Amino acid sequence: MKRLVTTLAAVLTLGACSSGGHHDDPMLIPSGSTGTAALGQPMTDTDLDRVVSWVQKATDECDDASPASEEQLAEYLGPQRFEWYSGYVAQWATCKVAPYDKIGLVVFEPDAQKAFQESWITALRSGEERSNPDWAFGNGFAVTAGALGVEELGLRYLMCEEGEIPGAEVVASDVEGCVFAAFDHHGGT
Repeated sequence: MKRLVTTLAAVLTLGACSSGGHHDDPMLIPSGSTGTAALGQPMTDTDLDRVVSWVQKATDECDDASPASEEQLAEYLGPQRFEWYSGYVAQWATCKVAPYDKIGLVVFEPDAQKAFQESWITALRSGEERSNPDWAFGNGFAVTAGALGVEELGLRYLMCEEGEIPGAEVVASDVEGCVFAAFDHHGGT
């Protein structure tokens, strides 16, 4: 619980000056009311170029995007995080978006986003030492720089740790025990 509160405090602090206002972005118009469908339009495992173009348009950066290999993913994530994430990734690319020197743009294997959520909640329930994922999620894709994805692109965190999520707009995830969360920093809900 302490980790959840600490994580949320950091996220809320980072987002205090968020520009918000992603409700008119066609990529983020929900294709359903719950789960990954509530995160926007679906991406398939072949839509990496579409995700890259969307990030480029949304940030006016990421012009150096290039597809990356599984070996590069392992190097980028490190051994522990590679173990947690890699089995679900179909394609990924990296690029620079300030203030980050490198972010990852990830497209999931078909049906892997739900399997990822299931693996995460199962690990937490079994007592494995990890907190919520630090990626920001869309429907079928993710951005590895969670704060950028949530605050600048309008994506959502996956939250599976128990407890209240103050100031968050939540949508049920695809698995019981987790939610997708975005934060309202402008005083309205």
